[in-house]
This record gives sequence, structure tokens and C-alpha cells, in this order.
Amino acid sequence: MSFAEQMREQTTKTYTENGAAARNTSGDARLDLFASIGSLRSADPERIELLFAEAYRADPLFALKILFYVRDIREGLGERCVFRILLQYLAKYHPQDVIANLDLIGVYGRFDDWYCLVGTRVENEMWKAMKQQLEADLKNFREGKSVSLLAKWIKTADSKREETRKLGILTAQKLGYPVYNFKRIVRSLRKYIGVLEVKMSEGKWEEIVYPEVSGRAMMIYRNAFLRHDMERFDRYLMNALEGKEKIHAETLYPYDLVEKILYFNPWDEIMEAQWRQLPDYVAKETNAIVVADVSGSMWIRPMATAIGLAIYFAERNRGAYHNLFMTFSEKSEFVSLKGETLEQKVQCVKSVGWGMNTNLQAAFEHVLETARDHDVPPEEMPKALIVVSDMEIDACVDENWMFYDHMKEKYEYSGYRLPNVVFWNVNSRHDLFHVDSKRKGVQLYSGESVTTFRNLLSNIDTTPAEAMEQIIESERYACVRTGDAEEKM
Repeated sequence: MSFAEQMREQTTKTYTENGAAARNTSGDARLDLFASIGSLRSADPERIELLFAEAYRADPLFALKILFYVRDIREGLGERCVFRILLQYLAKYHPQDVIANLDLIGVYGRFDDWYCLVGTRVENEMWKAMKQQLEADLKNFREGKSVSLLAKWIKTADSKREETRKLGILTAQKLGYPVYNFKRIVRSLRKYIGVLEVKMSEGKWEEIVYPEVSGRAMMIYRNAFLRHDMERFDRYLMNALEGKEKIHAETLYPYDLVEKILYFNPWDEIMEAQWRQLPDYVAKETNAIVVADVSGSMWIRPMATAIGLAIYFAERNRGAYHNLFMTFSEKSEFVSLKGETLEQKVQCVKSVGWGMNTNLQAAFEHVLETARDHDVPPEEMPKALIVVSDMEIDACVDENWMFYDHMKEKYEYSGYRLPNVVFWNVNSRHDLFHVDSKRKGVQLYSGESVTTFRNLLSNIDTTPAEAMEQIIESERYACVRTGDAEEKM
């Protein structure tokens, strides 16, 4: 290895907040972005932009696909804030890439994502795209055909919030309508597509079709439904709990429900019905265990995320590990879920010891010692350990030895193969990776969405880079394009 290569290698070394040796890059800038982007809600915009810039420098099209994966509400991570930060970054440095994909923003996200482009180099193109969509919707409206959800998210001047009101006036002006006429046009479209808030403001509670209310709106307006339409709403809830009626939950995260039980509101039937109808991405026997970080650094949302994902996976796993998972902090514990409701299951997890340390080594040794002490055959071991954490783990015995390498050697010394390891980051505070991009039998994910389970279960025993490529190069993101490609068409 040359001196220059040694210099580069040494710049990749870092340590966790608790002293464990790690890397500040996976060796693949695309993977650095992919494995962090879902856990950057609290990160500085500068760090988010730098991660994206490095990935874009390596592969512009792949980086753009990751961007739309992170925003993808239904099949991706559903992250809004990070997407908008990076959309503004692209508008500043690569405006043609934004222009080439303006039509996709409302497909993967929401039409109000367009507004983050106000004041950027692509603002005029954004208004053109919005006007084109509005005119198409008005044409379909007049012909009795289906229309987009633009009218739901477009800003109008009748908002109570000053910022939204100003955007509403600007929108009317940019689209070429008098402000009053524009409000009337948008209101007609909102009635046509059945926007919930219109029916509520007009007191038409009896017209609300509860199985069509989005999961997020149900959480926001449930008290209003109970107050104004108690008998009908109660009847709907009972049917939803019994699985006879649909209650939307596909855009919710487990933490949306678990966080309220842990810290804020008491459990109620609406939360229970939504939990039961979260999409099932574990609908088969799965030889895997979630290892949830319950240490002090995970407090509030990361903790709710880890516990929520652990309960979600354990109760939906039809295999030998049904209702089983692990936790770790100062020590590691096996958890057997008890209870019928989500609240009971969360209370069950709260009875487990939570400490300040992040001793992931204890969890892996707990698995190994249990197997060794009870002569468990290698073929009966879990195939995968899914570590849900902020990755700020404690140091191993040798602080210069990276965690994965240390565990791999310990398992092999005892005659066992280290199970496939998934490192799922739910709160990335700095660039931190426990393996490189080519390590077979390890995958790196981030975020808070249960859709990740579907992806990770189909990529066991791959490398981190292969697992990422399986998602990002899928047909789902084939329509994303660069500005250069748009110019050549």
C-alpha cells in the first residue's frame, strides 16, 4: 500500500460517541447517503448536503434515485424535510436535474413539496409545472374524470396562517388568476375530490367516509369526529377493530403510535385499529430477530422507533421467533411479548431494563452464549440479527478492533457462523459505519418506515452495496432522470 493510500485509509477511521472503532465512510459514497438519509431529521442541512454531494459526484442518476426513494411515501422512507433540503440544494447547483423531475415530485411525495422551490433558480419552471397540472385537472373536472391531489395541497389566500396566505396570493398571481377567483376554483376542485377539511368546515360530518380518511388525518381529527359524529364514528371504530372496515395506516410509522403510548397520550381504539392495519411486510416465516437499542442516547423518538419496529416485526413474524426480540443497553435481554393490545405490549417492553450504555457486544454475546451453553445446532441459530440503533455503540475489549470483525471471530472460535447482520440506523448524528460496502452478510439501512422490512428480508446474505442497488435500481425508480438525459430526449 502506497503512502497516499495509507493517508486515505487513516482518514476513514473514526470512533462512536462511546469509543468503539468505526469508519466514517463505507467506501461507497452512494451507500454512505443511502445508509444515513432516513435518519437525518435532526441533522444540520450542511451535513445532509455534503452526503448528497459526494453521492452525486460518484453517480448523479443513482443519487437522484436515492432522493426520490427517501421521499417515496408508499414504498420508500417517506421523509419530507430531508427531501426538501436536497431539492433546494439541487435547484442551486444542478437546476436541470430538478426541472427534469418536476413531474415526479407529486408522484413520490406531495404537490406542496413544489413550494420549497420558491426563490430558487427553478421557480419559474415550477410555476409552469403547477399551472400545467392545474389546467389538466380543470379539464378532467369539467369532463367528470379523475383529477390529481394538487387542489388538496395547493395554497390559497383564505388560510389562517399568514405564511400560507401569502403563498396563496403568490400562487394565484403566478398561475394567472385573480385571488378571489382562484380560491373559488380550488374550492370546487377540493369538493370534487372530497377533501376532508372542506366537509368538516361546512359541517357535513355525515358525508365523511371514514374508511377513506388518511391515517395521518385520522390521528389529527379523531377528537373532532367523536365530538360531531359520535354514534357513526364509534360504529366505524368497532368494525375497524374487528377488521370489517378499513382504517388507513399505510403512511404511518410505528413510532407514530408507540411514541404516544410511551410519552404522551393514553391508548385508544383508534390507535389500536391503525396498528392492526399497518401494512404487513413480514407475511411469512422469518428466521430473524430484531435487536432493539434502548440506551439513553435513544430517548424520545429513536426509542419509540426501535420499540415500535421490534414489536411490529415480532408479532407479525409467523416463524419460530414469533413474539420474540432482544433489547440492549448496559446489558442484553430476551423479550417475549405479552398482551393483546399495542398498549399492553409497549408496557411489557417498558418492564425490560433500560440503561445508559449502548453495549451491542453484550447482545451478540448473549446469543452466542445461549447457543453454546445449550448445545444449539448451528442450523437452529437465527439467520439474521436486525440491529435497530443510533449505532453509537460501546467499545469492544480492544478499542481499535471494529465491532463486526470482533464478533465474527468470537462466533467462529465457538464453532458458529455469525448470523447475517442488519445495521438499521434510526438517528444518525455523525458519519458512522461498522462495515464497508463489500462485506457479505451485512446490510445497512436507515429510517423509520416498515417498508424497509420488505426490502431487507429479500436481501439477506448480500453485501451492503448489493442490497442498496436492489432497491434503488428497481422499476419503482426507473422514471427518475438527470437533466442531461432530458436534453438528449
